[in-house]
Amino acid sequence: MTEHDVTVTRFDDVTLARLRRGLLRRGRVLAELLSDVLAGKTPPAFSDKGLDLKPGLRPEEALRKALDQVEARRMLLDAGDDRYGRCAVCSTDLGVVRLDEMPWADRCEDHRA
Repeated sequence: MTEHDVTVTRFDDVTLARLRRGLLRRGRVLAELLSDVLAGKTPPAFSDKGLDLKPGLRPEEALRKALDQVEARRMLLDAGDDRYGRCAVCSTDLGVVRLDEMPWADRCEDHRA
């Protein structure tokens, strides 16, 4: 057994289902926004959608990056990987309250940049 073969046991089945629904909802929103941007529509105010548009990053790049993050978190959750819900830098547990607000979170307060 490797360190990544740990099953998520911090969350009960109801919580896991709720977090997965949140991830899927976020993925749908991002996919729709990306589709609109690729169709030539004016990009939305990204701050309203919880996205940061870094200088030099095109809207479609920011949306693809956000979609990749959501998908990576969903894959961890679906695999029962204990890394889901922990900071990718320091492994601090992000907590259910934060994950309920942002199930795609992958950084603690100290490592958000």
